Amino acid sequence: MNKRVLYLIALIVGLVVNAQSEQQISNLRTFSKVYGYVKYFHPSDEASEIDWKRFASYGAARVEKCKNREELVGELQRLFTPLAPSINFSAIEGQGYDIASITPLNTSQYKLTFWQHTGVSLGMNPGYKAPYQSVRVNGRTKKERPKNHGLLVSSYDLSDYKGKKIRIRAWARCKSSMEAKAHMRMALINNDGTTTLKKEAIVSDVWKSYEIVTQIDKSNAYIEIGAALKGNGEVFMDNVELSYWDNGAWKTIPVHNPGFEDEGISKTPKENTWYHKGNGYRSDIVHADAYNGNGSGRLYSDLESKFEIGERIFDHSPKFGKLIQEVIGDSLICQLPLVLYSNDKGTYPKSSRESFHKLQEELNSTQPDEYNLKATNMLSVRLGNIINTYNVFQHFYPYLDVVDIDWDRELEKALVQSYLDKSGNDHYITLEKFTSPLNDGHMYVNYRGIMNIFTPRITWEWIEDKLVITNVLDDQLALEVGDEVTHIDGKTSKQHFEETHSRISAGTKGWLDYKAKRKSLLGAFNQKMIIRVKGEDIELNRPGTAYNEPPRQAMYERINENVFYLNLSKIEMDTITQLLPDLVKSKSIICDLRGYPNRNHMFLCHLLKEDDTSSSWMQVPKIIYPNHKDIVGYEEHGWFLRSKEPYLGDKQIIFLTNGQAISYAESYMGFIEGYDLATIIGQPTAGTNGNVNKFDLEGGFSISWTGMKVLKHDSSQHHGIGIIPDIYVSKTIEGLKSDKDETLEKAIELTKGQ
Repeated sequence: MNKRVLYLIALIVGLVVNAQSEQQISNLRTFSKVYGYVKYFHPSDEASEIDWKRFASYGAARVEKCKNREELVGELQRLFTPLAPSINFSAIEGQGYDIASITPLNTSQYKLTFWQHTGVSLGMNPGYKAPYQSVRVNGRTKKERPKNHGLLVSSYDLSDYKGKKIRIRAWARCKSSMEAKAHMRMALINNDGTTTLKKEAIVSDVWKSYEIVTQIDKSNAYIEIGAALKGNGEVFMDNVELSYWDNGAWKTIPVHNPGFEDEGISKTPKENTWYHKGNGYRSDIVHADAYNGNGSGRLYSDLESKFEIGERIFDHSPKFGKLIQEVIGDSLICQLPLVLYSNDKGTYPKSSRESFHKLQEELNSTQPDEYNLKATNMLSVRLGNIINTYNVFQHFYPYLDVVDIDWDRELEKALVQSYLDKSGNDHYITLEKFTSPLNDGHMYVNYRGIMNIFTPRITWEWIEDKLVITNVLDDQLALEVGDEVTHIDGKTSKQHFEETHSRISAGTKGWLDYKAKRKSLLGAFNQKMIIRVKGEDIELNRPGTAYNEPPRQAMYERINENVFYLNLSKIEMDTITQLLPDLVKSKSIICDLRGYPNRNHMFLCHLLKEDDTSSSWMQVPKIIYPNHKDIVGYEEHGWFLRSKEPYLGDKQIIFLTNGQAISYAESYMGFIEGYDLATIIGQPTAGTNGNVNKFDLEGGFSISWTGMKVLKHDSSQHHGIGIIPDIYVSKTIEGLKSDKDETLEKAIELTKGQ
């Protein structure tokens, strides 16, 4: 056989392999689309009972073997019909959907069931749910036993009672099981956001008077009074009194509805009213049992049944007959109802229990659990993790509209790479590169099996477009601060960092640089790194995990008689409160927020001339449709800060910040920028804000991300932009060598005219 024939055979084989690969990726893309629609938006009982992590891997293994469109459609029907008996796959030019097939004969005996999401909690880690929720309205959900207390409480401002004793008195009784605990509660919410709790156990089923007395100091912002319950039981409360000690007598503080004679307990915290907190518990006003008058407040556990019925979390809902009709592949659409009828027997229509149980058995027998670190040696698990991850962000990432990304194209790249990966570490890198283009500074891929966590005894940073040594932690190394590193392990420094950057999700360059300067040093224990400095190669070892930044400024410092310095990354609010007399005497205050605040954001109250009125800069999207279509509104949040004495805003206020300031720090800086409270010096912040959400994957992986949209106080975009300084200051190599804090020096220079 001549070379030409061999070449043609090899070419034909290559084309066949490529065609098969394209078919596999196309099948997986199609499955990915359907997976997300059914998991998050189809309200059937069957879909709510399945293990979706395992189903992703199981389904991926099934569909990737299909050789053509007909086989794929057949496999999709076998996979999804047990979960969604009303699903339909057809050609784009196919017939309309038969609504009669999902309509019971007597609809008056049914309620409508559908999904509502504020952000998303379905499939998320339970520890990260607040403020995110996913509810299958009127659908049965397996009840989670509550881990925290239920509360029936009311809150009041303490501004007028500083330095005074305060007292709560109330009548209460408790009916509970042996393991249940109930108590009267007085919670002092401090300026730094922490809570000081005072409580008195309620142990009797007979009405008794309970009393708590405490001293109010300057650190207390407001008080929360009421009752708490943990476990299976009931607590009744009546005749609530709140008072303060003044001139030898207790004087009354007005309490809303103290005898629970009026109807209504709020489901959300509202000042000067009774409200309920705590999943697994309920609160109401009962008229059959009262100490005095006609009513009492009741807090009780809701643990008797194994299931609970989902209740609306906002007003909007899809109409019956509304369908998902989306293209899922080449000339193929998926039709799926968003709304089903349901009664006490469940959703209509029902799937074959035989096929559903068979599917569950196959899932349990063929897939490893999420903690099995060897699971990602299986291609199906890697593919399933990619599919699961894709759908979280496809439907719920609140910034998908502002990042420059072809998310479907990124899905395809990650699926292709999954065929090449062989280990958990390979898959870890693929997940990082998959999520990196979302430009989310909260994005963090965690892997329990990670080994590359060790660093050499140096730190470095890009300054003046050069990679320079910023600290040497081993005296035996022939390196000095300010030395330029030109090559790393045979590559230029820029090439080395290109790979590092590809694995970091960041909203701004500042956060990217901050994360990269450490990640670029990581490797296995005692793994060698060869760097080139001044034309010579230097071998470094990775002996440990220590990574020390150069020393930071003090917690606070009087720069001179007119200028005071506060390091907000270190100082606590109580210390700031103690320093207020000194701050009042200063002409200038320099506030250093090049990092993360130490629970001291109530300092802002002393910079505000009037109360904060910005109520919607944090927004949780209300979602009932897939693919970010027709978002029905936002659940709006703010901090609602109140101006406090002494007022410091009449002084020269300077804030220092940089790309290391993220999330809470940017909420802080958002007030500075939005209310023009200070001159901002330094570099843009991280451009990532909003509560973190998190989900787990098979094989010991989890991913953290931002589930909430945060805007600037003028309602403009914050994500990917951050807080922009009024005066830019960049580090210089000369300043590094001279151990200068050039940003702080610039701030001090500005104070000289004061």
